[in-house]
Amino acid sequence: MKSTIAEALQEMRRLLGTDAGRLRGVQVPYHLDQITGLDTLPAPWSARLTDLIETRRAGVISADTPHYVVYSDGLPVAWATVHAAVHTPDVPMSPVQAKHQRQAAAVLADLDRDTLNELADERDQREGRPAAVAADDEAMVGALRVAPLADPTRTRWVRVGADLDTARHEVAQATGCAVEQTLIVTAVGYGHHGYHAHRLSLELVCAMEAVIAVHPVSLSTVGTWIDHEHGLAGQVDPRALPQQFTDAYVGRFGSRTAYAEHRMTEQGWTELLRSSGMEPYFDLRRYEQHLFSGDVAAIDLDGWQPGRGIEVFHRRPATT
Repeated sequence: MKSTIAEALQEMRRLLGTDAGRLRGVQVPYHLDQITGLDTLPAPWSARLTDLIETRRAGVISADTPHYVVYSDGLPVAWATVHAAVHTPDVPMSPVQAKHQRQAAAVLADLDRDTLNELADERDQREGRPAAVAADDEAMVGALRVAPLADPTRTRWVRVGADLDTARHEVAQATGCAVEQTLIVTAVGYGHHGYHAHRLSLELVCAMEAVIAVHPVSLSTVGTWIDHEHGLAGQVDPRALPQQFTDAYVGRFGSRTAYAEHRMTEQGWTELLRSSGMEPYFDLRRYEQHLFSGDVAAIDLDGWQPGRGIEVFHRRPATT
């Protein structure tokens, strides 16, 4: 099935093979047979790209080896290397090809963090650096994989706390460049937002660390609440996060039923029902459904380990 241009550009951001008719993206490692038409490029680009592709075909990979090639009307208009460097040949092309080149270059220069993480893993392996502990290992929770924007697969692992100035120093020292010129490639254990945000700021990471310094919750809970539809729905201001979390957080409970029973006790209903002999007639399950459909929301404790309990939050007020 053909993609639309918009769909193809999103797939290119993840270096996935895509075909929108006149615009195509090809994964070099898996589809060398589809890398054709290199002779349509004028010198010196034709010889340069052909040599790089043939060298890769022979199993030799360097920093300049193409990993992904974008075609417009059969002409290679852009490619990303195994180090995520973007090349756009300055050659004669039609207005459509020039537009496709600009669009492709923009998304290739802004790859998803998951894609950058995979390229960084492959680079580490080629360059003989030891692999980090698996990203889902509890020992890695709180670790950040950071890199210079100009070389986003040259990564280093760091840990930071709530102090932003100290964190900035740690990241700058690890990457060898000003922190404004760095990006967070991977954030282990920072919940849904930490894993799925297209870009993650160091300021937000420190704000999340500040939250767990005050509340007995995990980074995973904070990051998942940020993206939860009844939390911040992904719209987060690092400066406001600690207070917003404090205002919303209710506490940890063994289950939804346990929270409903807590609310009943808190309001004096448990004793009232018991003393009046009405306890057997109270529909606890219906009350629980009422609470979690309108008043509060629950997040599974640490998300990926269901059954260990829930964190309960007040829902955001409905907006009109």
